[in-house]
Amino acid sequence: MANELEKAITIKAAIDKIDAGDFLLPSIQRRFVWNTEQIELLFDSIMQDYPINTFMFWRVNSAEIKNQFRFYDFLKKYIGYKGGNNEERKTKGYKDFDSVIDGQQRLNSLYIGLKGSYAYKQYVYRKKIYYNDESSYPTRKLYLDLLSPIETDEQKKKYDFQFLIHNEHKKENEQTSKQVTDEFGNQETVDCYWFEIGKILEFKNEHSIVSFLTQEKLDLSGFPGETLLRLFKLVNEKTLINYYLEQEQDFDKILFEFIRTNSGGTKLSFADLLMSIITASWEIGLSTKGAREELDDVIREVREFGFEIDQDFILKTCLVLVSQDIRFALKNFGAETIVNIKTDWSKITLSIKATFELIKSFSFNNHSLRAKNSAIPVIYYLFKTNQYTEINKENRHKENREQIKTFLHSSLLNKLFGGSSDGFQIKLRKVISENINGNFPLSEIKDAFKGTNRSFNIDDEKISSILRTSYDSLDSFYILSLLFPKFNFEFKNPNIDHLHAKSQFRAENYGHLLNQGDIDFYNNYHNSVLNLALLSEEQNKSKTKSELKAWIEKEEEFNKDIRNTLLIPENTDIGFTNFIDFINKREILLTSLLKAKLK
Repeated sequence: MANELEKAITIKAAIDKIDAGDFLLPSIQRRFVWNTEQIELLFDSIMQDYPINTFMFWRVNSAEIKNQFRFYDFLKKYIGYKGGNNEERKTKGYKDFDSVIDGQQRLNSLYIGLKGSYAYKQYVYRKKIYYNDESSYPTRKLYLDLLSPIETDEQKKKYDFQFLIHNEHKKENEQTSKQVTDEFGNQETVDCYWFEIGKILEFKNEHSIVSFLTQEKLDLSGFPGETLLRLFKLVNEKTLINYYLEQEQDFDKILFEFIRTNSGGTKLSFADLLMSIITASWEIGLSTKGAREELDDVIREVREFGFEIDQDFILKTCLVLVSQDIRFALKNFGAETIVNIKTDWSKITLSIKATFELIKSFSFNNHSLRAKNSAIPVIYYLFKTNQYTEINKENRHKENREQIKTFLHSSLLNKLFGGSSDGFQIKLRKVISENINGNFPLSEIKDAFKGTNRSFNIDDEKISSILRTSYDSLDSFYILSLLFPKFNFEFKNPNIDHLHAKSQFRAENYGHLLNQGDIDFYNNYHNSVLNLALLSEEQNKSKTKSELKAWIEKEEEFNKDIRNTLLIPENTDIGFTNFIDFINKREILLTSLLKAKLK
């Protein structure tokens, strides 16, 4: 009978099935996305007898499904710069197996904690170039402190699970102590003993646990003995993995069951749900890679230009390029569409990469290119005109590039790609296709949307409104990213700073103001873009609540160009009492900068 609750198994049994290839992941599953804190919390929940919910597996015994669709191994080692990319398991002629429909993140977390590892960036508080290697992404394993429980924690954690670098772990054991914070916020030093929890799988019985505790001179009857014995029983003896087993071999049914089952938690990308369908016909042709691998390559290559895109973006782009209907729906990824995508794949990927290389040349970054979908009409234009090979090289395309740059700035400043934009994309595509000969048809696009709620027009009134955007608005960071294109977003953590500190704008500091109008001006503009700048975290810490004039004069000892860097108008008194004049002059400067981007 389908979808029955099976007899529960132990965590160790589940780990053994993963190692044996009896548990696999369908390609409709999203990648592993849990961070170390989530994994640590999962193990603490198990130790405190919190439920970890029921799993759902799909028994795959159909030769057709094994041959037609892709399946992947569980992730054994998570490496930050590679992401959660799983190795494919070839299932043509493979034994029957269970595929995880619900519970991948939890089950993979258990495996990483007990037999795998997690490598993430080793941040250093100084300017540093990070490399994709062990020195920047050291391998960490999961440890448990057998001596000291957690006394105070907002999440009510009791057991101190931590991912530690092996050498750090050794250092901790030599020192046998760690720093903790009590309920009053005071720090104190307590003893610790870090136990690599994967070793719990090596113990045969409780007697071997006792022998280990005795050898390490750890208290058998106290917290160490109680904790280690508890961990052993929960992993090796207690049947905690409860699961339903779906045995039907109807993939469509499984797909919709998967959608419903995974409706909560981390949002599932629709692109992930389409992978198995797409890969069914993907290998026909020149490429030997599957669809997921092909998309991963594009994502990785675009990341080299400094932009983050995902599978959804790429598949939406494919629909705009080769399909009449661009909505995300199963019917729009039929065999014909997939063949068209596969046939034009090289041209599609070159158009995508050329577009993001072009956008980078405009001084955009991942922060300022807030709506990635704004790039799709540009990709379509390069795809249809075959300009993807030359747009970034030929001088004769200078005017064309300027048209595209203005299109992007106008789109983003007017927030034209917010909400549902399928209809907008279709109309843009139509205008571009009807004006395909010549430069990017910016003027025709502007005419087509004139007087609508998707207007590209940016006049002085609009710019004035943009510059009055509040610090508290989600738009403030984007606008500042446009105004500060040279800010090093890759190596510096950007902080939005009030040039004239927010703390100064109090009634007791307004004694120099002569009328209510001036007071209102101070109150209305201190929190606007006109009084904001992007500082590095280090700069912001040095500035804190300092008076602007005093801080600038101090900074000028080391950086003579600090005023230009922060877009402070020349020959302007930056004292607090001159705030009105400062704002008026800075508005002129920032207005000219925005107009230059939109010329």
